[in-house]
Amino acid sequence: MIKIYGDIMLDRWIYGSCQRVSPEAPVIVMKEDEYNYSIGGAGNLATNLDSINGTVELYSCVAQDKEGYKLLELLEKTNIDCYIQDDADMTTTKTRFVGQGGQQVLRWDREKPYLQDSVIDNLLKNLKPDDIICISDYAKGTVKANTLSQIFRKAKVLVDPKQDDYFYDGAFLVKPNMKEYTEWFGKFDEIDACNIMRKHNWQWLVVTDGANGMHVLNEDTRYKHYKEPTNQIVDVTGAGDTVLAVIAHCLNDGKDVFDACEIACYAAARAVERQGTTVITKKDLRKKTTVWTNGVFDVLHKGHLELLKFARTQGERLIVGINNDASVKRLKGETRPINDVHERKSQLESLPWVDQVVVFDEDTPLNSIVSHKPDVIVKGGDYTVETVVGHELAEVVIFPTIEGISTTKTIGKIIK
Repeated sequence: MIKIYGDIMLDRWIYGSCQRVSPEAPVIVMKEDEYNYSIGGAGNLATNLDSINGTVELYSCVAQDKEGYKLLELLEKTNIDCYIQDDADMTTTKTRFVGQGGQQVLRWDREKPYLQDSVIDNLLKNLKPDDIICISDYAKGTVKANTLSQIFRKAKVLVDPKQDDYFYDGAFLVKPNMKEYTEWFGKFDEIDACNIMRKHNWQWLVVTDGANGMHVLNEDTRYKHYKEPTNQIVDVTGAGDTVLAVIAHCLNDGKDVFDACEIACYAAARAVERQGTTVITKKDLRKKTTVWTNGVFDVLHKGHLELLKFARTQGERLIVGINNDASVKRLKGETRPINDVHERKSQLESLPWVDQVVVFDEDTPLNSIVSHKPDVIVKGGDYTVETVVGHELAEVVIFPTIEGISTTKTIGKIIK
């Protein structure tokens, strides 16, 4: 189970146009066109995990004010298991004013520190040894130093920090951004960073660095740097939550930290291309996904077309492998194929869902799969995952057969 402990807040977005200066003071006047609300802080981390992971628990607090009620209303629309106290003095709210072209003009924060201990009491009561705990700390008072050590001893804890470095001594993984890291320790250096990890008893350190990607180190002094291109950076709001959510999800799914961080880097690059507090999806975790499917594709019919359309939705690029004429004869008999390999290849290449067509002369496409290294293999028909050629090399997705449609039946209708 993934549990989230930290500062939840309400994100309010006001969109409008700025076309004149106020006569009262040298400031711009913004005319409101529309507004919306989203769940921010630890809540954004929770909604991301709700989207990609499923069951998740959120431990935080709000006040009994209109902002708190709005947050609870938004949370009720999710599948998050919420343990929310309502004994705060004020619900933290961040209001962003966004002008033409998506440019933020102003941010207005409304907050008071949370002084109670009821949130941590709930978490400790429900904590289990195999839980993954994400601490989303915005220094609003929910996360308290005197209770963190209890959590660190009882579960695997991932921290998105905001307070002093020693505050998180003993955490499994700490994820500062580069600004936070340099404020703590000065200029980043991987050798120094390893020494710092030992000093603080951290097993993993992940330093996010905006467009420069992320630096990942473990206690055994292994180091990797990940960087993903973006089409355009539109809004970095919540990017740190995206990274921590994906890392937690991948660890919960059995992946190691390096693999988790590589996927998280890709997902964050997709998140910053969108306006506002972003909720990622499972599709955002598919890094540069290449999809493979194969067959004879002799006489194209509805079943083929539906298979190819479906296969294209499983990634960014679809490669279709087809048997050459000699291998078709070996598999189907001397009367096949009806259309030669050039005709079959040309027909497939004309379809909008197909990016590349590959011809192979063996009875199976294994060598072609090894050569092209797809991330996903899609097969239709009565296959199981274990019977699909190449299932050891990529994720396998089975597309169910459309009843009553096959090449043999189509040829039979033509002959009649």
